[in-house]
Amino acid sequence: MQATPFNDSWAYRHLNSEEAFTPVTLPHDAMLYEPRLENAPGGSNTGWFDGCDYEYIRRFRPDEDLRGEAIILEFEGVYRLAEVFVNGQKAGSCDYGYTGFTVDITDLVAIGEDNEIRVVAHNADQPNSRWYSGAGIYRPVTLWTGPREHIDVDGIGVRTLSTDPTGIEVSLQTTGAGKAHIEIFEKQQNADTATSTPTSKRITSKVAGQLQQSYLQTAKPTKKATQPSR
Repeated sequence: MQATPFNDSWAYRHLNSEEAFTPVTLPHDAMLYEPRLENAPGGSNTGWFDGCDYEYIRRFRPDEDLRGEAIILEFEGVYRLAEVFVNGQKAGSCDYGYTGFTVDITDLVAIGEDNEIRVVAHNADQPNSRWYSGAGIYRPVTLWTGPREHIDVDGIGVRTLSTDPTGIEVSLQTTGAGKAHIEIFEKQQNADTATSTPTSKRITSKVAGQLQQSYLQTAKPTKKATQPSR
C-alpha cells in the first residue's frame, strides 16, 4: 500500500451554519478558535473554551491509475463522534475521539472526477472530558492506495511470547487469501568474541484474512570455555 499525506486543502466551519468555509491545514484544533466563557460547561477542564460541532470538507480527483485499486482514508484522531461522508454518502464513523480509524472509500469515489470528503465532528455536548481535548481533525490524515487484496493498515502485529528462550508471535490481517512471507531477523552472540552476527529465518504461510505465526528460538549461544590464568 502507498501512503500519501492528505492534510492540505481542507476547509471547515461550524456545523449547520451559513458561515463561509475557512481553509485549514491538518492537524487542526477547532476548539482553540472558540471564545472562552465564564460559564463554559467544560469549565477549567477544557480551559473555559466553548464546545461546538464542526464540518470539514476536502475535494480531490483520483488519477486514472487508481482505477481498480483500494482507496482508504486513515484518520489518526478526530474529536469526537466522527462521521465521514464521500459524495454525500456515509462511509464510516468513530465515536471515541482518541482512537485512530480507517475508512474504505474504494466504492464511493469516482475515478477521474471531483469528489468531496466531508467529516463531521461533534463536541457541543459538554462536558465530555476531564481535560482539554481539542476538537475537530486534530491529528493527520493519510490516503492509502494499492491492490484490493493487501495487508490491512496497521495489520501487522508482533507480540513477545518468551524471553528465555526468545519467542515472538507475528500476526497479519489481510483483505484476501494468499501467501505471506515473513522474515525474522535475530542476532546471535558470538561465543568467542564481543560481536554479534545477524541471522534471519524466512517463513512462508498461507493466509486467508488472518494469520498468527509463532517463532521460538531453540538454539542458544554457548560460551567458549577459558583456561584459568597461571
